[in-house]
Amino acid sequence: MTHATYQPGPVHLLRVPTGADLLGHLEEFITERSIETAWLSYLGAVSGASLRYYDQAEKEYCDFHIHQHLEVLSGVGNVSLLDGAPFIHTHAVFGDAGGRAFGGHVNHGCEVWALEVKIEEYVGDAPIRLPDDETGLSLWSNLT
Repeated sequence: MTHATYQPGPVHLLRVPTGADLLGHLEEFITERSIETAWLSYLGAVSGASLRYYDQAEKEYCDFHIHQHLEVLSGVGNVSLLDGAPFIHTHAVFGDAGGRAFGGHVNHGCEVWALEVKIEEYVGDAPIRLPDDETGLSLWSNLT
């Protein structure tokens, strides 16, 4: 097991505008403020979702879209560094009008209807994502 200890930093609360791209807006916010280490959570609703599923056997992402209004039941993610730049890794669970749930890795193309976000920054050396041969993913590599 690898781990690192961080001190709490600023906490940001934001409302993402209607019509914004969920991931794109969060990336813009993080980049503009040079946030390198954070945890985020969010809830609200989207007009449609664009998600990814990681196929562990093939070691590749499979994209899928849900073309309907959905509640964001739970969104969670983190911020670390990938190729020297802040990178958001986030997953979400969405619910439809019939109470069915859908989830996955959030991709560009989730159109926000209403979204409230909490971003908790951490103080310390940012986790760095590097390619992991075993999984095919870019995972935190500099935790001790």
